[in-house]
Amino acid sequence: MKRLVSLFLAFLLTAWVRPQTDALRPGNHDLWITVDGLERTYILHVPPAARPGQPLPLLIVLHGGGGSGRKMQRFLGFDDYADARGFYVAYPDSYRSSGQHAAHWNDGRGTEAASGVDDVKFLLEMMAEIGRRVPLDERRVYVTGASNGGMMTYRLGCETQGVFAGIAPVIANIPEPIFETCAPSAPLHFLAINGSADPLIPLQGGAVCEDIRFGCAGGLVVSQAESVAKFAAANGCDPVPQSVMLPPNVQDGTFVEQQTYLNCAGGAQVVAYIVHNGGHTWPPRPPQLPAAGAQSRNLDATRLIVDFFFPQK
Repeated sequence: MKRLVSLFLAFLLTAWVRPQTDALRPGNHDLWITVDGLERTYILHVPPAARPGQPLPLLIVLHGGGGSGRKMQRFLGFDDYADARGFYVAYPDSYRSSGQHAAHWNDGRGTEAASGVDDVKFLLEMMAEIGRRVPLDERRVYVTGASNGGMMTYRLGCETQGVFAGIAPVIANIPEPIFETCAPSAPLHFLAINGSADPLIPLQGGAVCEDIRFGCAGGLVVSQAESVAKFAAANGCDPVPQSVMLPPNVQDGTFVEQQTYLNCAGGAQVVAYIVHNGGHTWPPRPPQLPAAGAQSRNLDATRLIVDFFFPQK
């Protein structure tokens, strides 16, 4: 806990006290920083609304295992929304050492895939660096991610009290080794999206990729219900959510359940979506991995996340 508090204080000091360098122009910027002796890379998308002295919020998007920030930028469509609504988007890369088959975030599962890499520290230092390059509204920094990136999103929500305004993990649950120590701060806006037939991250918890062998890092996660309830409880919400089945847009064999936790403290919102019969996919995008399960066109995860964190005025 002391380490997390000191990291948070370091972030505040670097973001608020150190002078801002020349602000970056609108567009995409390939950037890097050195953390713990490792060169770490990320893409920062600056919207046309960026102006000197006018802070904008930030959305951090974390890729899945074996992916990249550039792939997330190309396929998820966040930049168009950022340009229309006025927020920055950062697409960081997990660290890949020489000889490593694929890059993974150190999300707390305790597997060998990313052991020894402090990704919490990297992401906090990346935020501070962004705050030195552009006018950043540090009160409105949000994180989303898919799969391994979704579990890393959970870890940030568990371990960086007071840093983020909200998190949105997709096709992910809390890694079992960090569940008991997970201590979210409040208020923290929270949105989760899971597929009920996800063969990689089981909705009910258990072994990750239990019957799939294609380089998955493995490990254990708790259930979707336990994961979401942890954040509902931290926000003082009612323990039992209000559940609604949304009318389907298309008949593709999937349907969406919306779970809304009411009476949360401090104005927080806690909402979860279960895509019934949906697999390990970012709706409505098709699966990116073999044997990932069914695609659903009854939910647009990108738009849902943007509307949740950056509602139109």
